[in-house]
Amino acid sequence: MKGSREAGTVLLDMLVSLPVLVFLLAAMGAMVVMVFRAAFFLIADSELHQEVQMAMRQVADEARISYRVRSQRHNGRPSIIFYQYCSPDESLTGTFQVQYWVHRVNKVDKLVWRDATWPLTGNNSLAGVDITEFSCTELAPRLQEIRLTGRSKVTGHSYTLAVAVYGPERSD
Repeated sequence: MKGSREAGTVLLDMLVSLPVLVFLLAAMGAMVVMVFRAAFFLIADSELHQEVQMAMRQVADEARISYRVRSQRHNGRPSIIFYQYCSPDESLTGTFQVQYWVHRVNKVDKLVWRDATWPLTGNNSLAGVDITEFSCTELAPRLQEIRLTGRSKVTGHSYTLAVAVYGPERSD
């Protein structure tokens, strides 16, 4: 008799615990997806910061050794030309110029150096960095403020770096 009264309790226990178990597994799955999404966004924002910082470092180094800096438009996009006294390989004498500008390739605005085949930004695996601002403002004689803003196509976040750089005196 005792066995017949308890025969339905296992079935009742399963009917109650199975939906709870399914709910817990679904909640855990949703949490895992959210963690992976947050990690992906974190990596994309890190790439955005890294690309803008590396490009700004190179542009600022050019500004430090340039006796003249000029902002202009290149094909309707922002451009900066740096006038310097010697070439990078020290084999040429006189002056030369180095140009950086924003160039659109496959719907991505990249900061390029010298020609369009040398991009400084936009060659990434995750972020899809788009350059939204590139400018140079003269604050005082020989003092330039260079501003570079990138936007991640993945997260939509923007990152701006601005640096003030003194250039050398002109020795004509």
